[in-house]
Amino acid sequence: MNQRRHQRKPKNLGTSGKEVGTKCSDDITEEETRKQCKKNPYHGPAAFQRLSFPAAVRQLWLVLAPTWVENIELQVAIENFRTLHIDYPRANYAKGFRGYCNGLMAYVRGRQQTWHCPKVHYVLHAPWKAIGKLCKYSESFCENYNEYCTLTQDSFPLTICKLNKGDTPTSCHYNGTLTNQRLYLLCSQQYDAEPMDIIGLY
Repeated sequence: MNQRRHQRKPKNLGTSGKEVGTKCSDDITEEETRKQCKKNPYHGPAAFQRLSFPAAVRQLWLVLAPTWVENIELQVAIENFRTLHIDYPRANYAKGFRGYCNGLMAYVRGRQQTWHCPKVHYVLHAPWKAIGKLCKYSESFCENYNEYCTLTQDSFPLTICKLNKGDTPTSCHYNGTLTNQRLYLLCSQQYDAEPMDIIGLY
């Protein structure tokens, strides 16, 4: 009995000698193979190049990285606002600090890890529950800051800490003023946002 031998078709090898892909089907003619591969480009060696995992990851990273970085920066700004611009209930600092603002600004500079003395710093004496909802809708876009901003309807208790005139950039001595005023706030986005900074008072 004659046994019919089935010859194994050679692998499709690339220049490196490694198999880079196969034809769409081993049971059709070369002409039909070309037609099928043309109709469905996701078969064959070209598909491996199109769907190269490292390349796809790199492309995805290039597209998403700016968005991720921006989101991280927004979250840091929101957290800094809660930490550095809200003091409720109002703290009592030791007499050695010579006033509320000197104690507060020592804490602020420590958190920011800087020797620089901010000229003005606003700190609110209201709970986050009341402050956090102030950016639910921002009617304005502040081009100077490239962020959405809003003016609060209500006044809030706050302390304005101002650097004493004549102090050197690293010699921080502050005077404080306790007041009630409306706030100009920077918001993380236009709707359902959270405050990121106080840019002025009204």
